Amino acid sequence: MYKLYEYLRDEKICLAYLGLINDSITDKFIDLSEFYMVHSTNMGKLKNKTSFLIAECFQNTIRHREKEAKVTNHKDYFQINAWDGGVVLSSCNLVQEKYVEDLRKKIAYINSLGAEELKKLHDEVLSSDGFSSKGGAGLGLIDMARKSGLPLRFNFSSVESNVSEFFIALEILNNTEAIHVPKISLYLKREIEFYKTLVKKDVLILYRGEFSKETLMPMIEMLEQNLVSGKEVSSNEKRRLVTLIEVLQNISKHGKTLDANKTGIFSIAEEGDSFVVESGNFIDKHEQEPLRKTLEAIKAMSTDDIVALYKKRLVTPDITPEGNSGLGLLEIARNSSKNFSWEFTETPENETFFSIKINLQ
Repeated sequence: MYKLYEYLRDEKICLAYLGLINDSITDKFIDLSEFYMVHSTNMGKLKNKTSFLIAECFQNTIRHREKEAKVTNHKDYFQINAWDGGVVLSSCNLVQEKYVEDLRKKIAYINSLGAEELKKLHDEVLSSDGFSSKGGAGLGLIDMARKSGLPLRFNFSSVESNVSEFFIALEILNNTEAIHVPKISLYLKREIEFYKTLVKKDVLILYRGEFSKETLMPMIEMLEQNLVSGKEVSSNEKRRLVTLIEVLQNISKHGKTLDANKTGIFSIAEEGDSFVVESGNFIDKHEQEPLRKTLEAIKAMSTDDIVALYKKRLVTPDITPEGNSGLGLLEIARNSSKNFSWEFTETPENETFFSIKINLQ
């Protein structure tokens, strides 16, 4: 996980989502982005604009995706990347090949217009609805270009004879008057490759950023929507959710604070009928050996002994300033039937990065 964390090191937030897409998921993305904007010293003024564009990007995907096509190695996708200078939003969905050329021309036309011309086009389309198509080049894309103030970047990739993947990305700058080489020009190619990697690994969610109460709740609700099949939660679904929550809270509680934040990385991927959960975060150096010994001791225990010790800790907890020491690891061990592994990485900055990988049936 450390290599992936470093690959995304310039991001204050990176949230890639390849799961169920609906209005509720849109709200969770907005919650995460607004938390970052509000707590960033120079990004507050982008909050409303970013929230609007997240909603518009999701609606564009929901309205215009090709639902009937079943394509191998494709998932509808949305990603938000935030850094000190702004935000990049990117998405991917399927469109029928017959709409591609028309859609390409319409986006190119939108990109050729200035602010006043875009406003005029918006008013014309609003009154006549003459610019829409099944491919998605209606009011949504015009509004995205207007709010962003920069050209929309896009790409079509044919995946079957009658279906293409439609990638679109837009950038929201903190200072649009500054001389700027668009970060997005580098992002689109990188994001397409990143998306392909995530699809290949069957990733549902990947998050790199700050782990706090305000960021954990939207993440937990996203996970719940993708892991719970109905109103009644099965024992397996409950066990998975409890483990995932424990992993997220472990970073929030026990991660080392660097630059005033507890940052880390988390992902969940499907593997047949199972799920693979991975996370990583920095820890204090003096915690490495005690943590290693605890993990090795738990791994060496029988499942019955783990359950017995877990129950004992619940009744007579070993309370530390961070909470009930070791209880979370016991929870992970019993819920995964000890199917977990870990790694400590020494960074060039002489920090210790702790990664854990858990397989959940």
